[in-house]
Amino acid sequence: MNSTSINFGPIMLSPGVSRRHVACYLFAAGVSIGLFTYLVSLSPYILTVNLGIPEAEQGRLMGNLQFLQEIVVIFSISWWGAMSDRFGRRAIYIISWLIMMVAYLTYSFATSVPQLMAFRVIYALAIAASSTSLSAILADYPQDQSRGKFTGMAFILNGLGAVAFFAGLNQLPDIFQKNGIDELWAGRYAFLFAAGVCFVASIVMIGLKPGRPEGVKPKTPITQLISEALKAARNKRIGLAYFGAFAARADMIIITLFLVLWVMKAGTAAGLSIGEAQARAGMFIGICSLMAVIWAPIFGIIADKLNRLTVMIIGFGLAAIGYTWVGLLPDVTSFAATIPALIFVGIGQSSTALASTVLLGQEAPIEYRGSVFGMQNFFGALGILAISWGGGYLFDLVGPGTPFIAIGAANALVLVFGILLWRRERG
Repeated sequence: MNSTSINFGPIMLSPGVSRRHVACYLFAAGVSIGLFTYLVSLSPYILTVNLGIPEAEQGRLMGNLQFLQEIVVIFSISWWGAMSDRFGRRAIYIISWLIMMVAYLTYSFATSVPQLMAFRVIYALAIAASSTSLSAILADYPQDQSRGKFTGMAFILNGLGAVAFFAGLNQLPDIFQKNGIDELWAGRYAFLFAAGVCFVASIVMIGLKPGRPEGVKPKTPITQLISEALKAARNKRIGLAYFGAFAARADMIIITLFLVLWVMKAGTAAGLSIGEAQARAGMFIGICSLMAVIWAPIFGIIADKLNRLTVMIIGFGLAAIGYTWVGLLPDVTSFAATIPALIFVGIGQSSTALASTVLLGQEAPIEYRGSVFGMQNFFGALGILAISWGGGYLFDLVGPGTPFIAIGAANALVLVFGILLWRRERG
């Protein structure tokens, strides 16, 4: 292995990592978040057009589908993380995109709720496999002094990809309908396009760094790797990063899971068509994602200059404010009221994800890094599970803004624990 290191722009790379490896990874970063959430954002369209589910039941069904997804993620993600340590990030990443392609090929052809659930299981396996490699490579490729900037760069592409999917590709069903395609096939064509993107991603991933991460012994048992990831939480900072992932992952999913549904429900009640309401929801999410893109490099630079624990406190404080603000909006279809709140949410969303990733990348042992990030994603899946199950019932039975208030409170709780650990370290 090459023992020298090179730079990728302002990023100092770890020995053995080439610019080609980074470029291929950044492509994955550009399409990952969009593909992780695009299926969810189009699910209300599938429920309405394909299955004819009444609006009054969609909140709970969306929550139940997400609940099922996170159950699968919870039971598989630590295994996928350990597999990425055992066999290398590249192999797992390629497999994950091929599985996701199958999920997108099948999902829009479901004719019943049980079929939709079966196809969602396939999607969940892909999410689990892809997210572990996505996170672990963020820690593998840069040197520690460039960790914040590299994470910020990846998050820029995460956000640009999300903007492309939500502000652009979310319009596909409406575009297809305006060109003479019926509602059913307009949705299917949108999903088939996403499947094509997954296939392209699987090909690009061949350019990632091959082999096992440095320090991982050949044929290390998967159970041992998972056990070491659990033991790593004895480091209080790693424990805080695990807890932070619980809120940060829920931060990312709640917008696509419930904001889309809220805007579509309020929009159709105000006289918009399904396609128009879907387009407005996509635009709102695009604005939120764009703000996350703008903020990511700024916060990445901050993360390399401050104590990483201080960065956690700042990030989760911003998110607590943003999500609570959205939850208190009186009219979610109003541009003037909603856009400022979503700008703040974009800042908070980017901050929590970056802060947790950078802190864990600094603290995780090199030889178990994939397993540690798999465990972080396990706790993130628990957070998504909680907001999906509880949020669906809050949305339908209490009010559409209450899931956002709940996640604002979760971010505030991480903030409190971060302050307590900060005070303890200062003695």
